[in-house]
Amino acid sequence: MLVEALMSPVGFPTPFVGAPTRRQLRQREPPLARAMLWPPRMNALVSMAFRNVLRNRRRTLITLAALTVGVTAVGTIRGILNGLQETIVNSTIESALGSLQVHRTGYLANVLSTPLSLDFEWNEALRDKVKSVKGVTAVAPRIQFAGSLTLDAEETPEALFFAASAVDPALEPAVTPRRTQLFTDGTTFDEEHVVLGDSLASAFGAKPGTRVILLAPDRDGSLNGELAQVGGAMRAIMPGEMKVAVVPLGLAQKLLRMEGRVTEVAVAIDDLSQLDRIARELRATLGPGFEVHGWSELAPERQTIMKLQSAVTSIISFVFLMLMLLGVANTMMMSVLERTREVGTMMAVGLTRGSVMTLFLLEALVMGALGSAAGLSITAVLVFALSRNGLHVTPPNATMPLDVFPFITLPYTAFTLLAAVLGSVLFALYPAWRASRFRPVQALAGR
Repeated sequence: MLVEALMSPVGFPTPFVGAPTRRQLRQREPPLARAMLWPPRMNALVSMAFRNVLRNRRRTLITLAALTVGVTAVGTIRGILNGLQETIVNSTIESALGSLQVHRTGYLANVLSTPLSLDFEWNEALRDKVKSVKGVTAVAPRIQFAGSLTLDAEETPEALFFAASAVDPALEPAVTPRRTQLFTDGTTFDEEHVVLGDSLASAFGAKPGTRVILLAPDRDGSLNGELAQVGGAMRAIMPGEMKVAVVPLGLAQKLLRMEGRVTEVAVAIDDLSQLDRIARELRATLGPGFEVHGWSELAPERQTIMKLQSAVTSIISFVFLMLMLLGVANTMMMSVLERTREVGTMMAVGLTRGSVMTLFLLEALVMGALGSAAGLSITAVLVFALSRNGLHVTPPNATMPLDVFPFITLPYTAFTLLAAVLGSVLFALYPAWRASRFRPVQALAGR
């Protein structure tokens, strides 16, 4: 047909007199072709978009470099934050709290007063109940109490108050395997030795073998004392953990007149992602007399710190994203201004305003996809390199570093790619709309 012979190279009919209208040509297509979501002419637009992106290589490379650097920076920062937060969680769980804790109902609401009256009997039946829940790997009984400490000497210095955690030396390592990593070299912890926090040990000049007197009120309020021997000192991971002591459970039960009784049970699980499910099953198994809490409920300040870290990182990422996308918008606007005559020519040979706008949006999409893909690839390499040996980070006032192993997740990678690509298209809307508003005659004249 004559009309088919007069088709332009890009697949659009030339506007000769007597040629069928666009609507008539569309009606002649088979119903299946009319229903296609990806019409054949879109292939021509995609091809033109790639050619246009590659045509001005210098400007394209500058834009792609900005996108790549931005995505790399955002991804690397997020990867480091992921590793830091994972380390904080693992350190919190494996050095002190455990994944879950079981208490008598009402204990957590009064935890600041370390209520010894909310104790319970620790026996094999209770242990078996807790361990019967799928996912529980280990349990360890404890007593949390407050007391004072003084040296066993003729000239006794003023007593210092401290917070103590009484644990079973045999069972505790299965629940908090990193606790002993906080002990200084040469520290001994068993049924006869207590371990003091650094500041507590320094205040007395206590060393391994030093004899001390532990003083603490029992459940009835009576003050009791027990003689103990210092086994060593303990470093702190986070601020505010120095005036503490780790006491063998048997010694604490004797001091507090609580033989066979404890105030909490620490629980280790095999998969943190199942924590909520395991907590629900433990509550159902133990009944209304007990309450079960996860690590985040027991240490809300850590959760607050991590939320603040995530918020700051999100703000930084947003700023980087805006700068990248403004670069894309600037590139597209310059492209529109430089290609006025080209746009006029395309519209003169039959390209519709919608097709012109689509063409420029496709160019932005191509640049966004290429830049974000390159940035994410570099991010993956950097994060992998950093994770091989880890980063050594020391929190303020802490005495030992944390080993941080950065990582990025697939959902975050997909989100970053989608945000960069869709953002590029969104920021190119105005330049594309402006190009589609050109009038062919004026555009051909360069106005």
